[in-house]
Amino acid sequence: MQTRTGGCLCGAVRYESGGEPQFSLQCHCRDCQRASGAPHVAAVRMSSEAFRIVRGTPKRYVASADSGNDVTRVFCGDCGTPLYVQVSTRLDIVGVRVCTFDDPAWFQPEANIFFKSAQPWDHRDPDVPAFETYPGGKSY
Repeated sequence: MQTRTGGCLCGAVRYESGGEPQFSLQCHCRDCQRASGAPHVAAVRMSSEAFRIVRGTPKRYVASADSGNDVTRVFCGDCGTPLYVQVSTRLDIVGVRVCTFDDPAWFQPEANIFFKSAQPWDHRDPDVPAFETYPGGKSY
């Protein structure tokens, strides 16, 4: 099982994530836009069982998504780097922010999600499928 490491900008929080991504995505929802300050967030769904914080204690912010699910956004309390999200109905996975991995070059998005909120000036690779909400009608 491959282990990937990562952390925040200041180094106060570090993590390890084992295994392969279950889903690689670019999220265009307004919550991700606001939390990141960017038009979309590159993220991978990883097994929460193989994910662990190895240094530091991140802060958490819980908010309700459009689906009604609680979404916990986990970030460094010192530098503010968003690290991952976890949805109340899917505690078996964490949505890790790709660019917080020490080496994010392996990332290949499988889908653009919540494309209904995409910014018109943000470039999209036409080879990556876009979904108005979440693929398959699920609401994570």
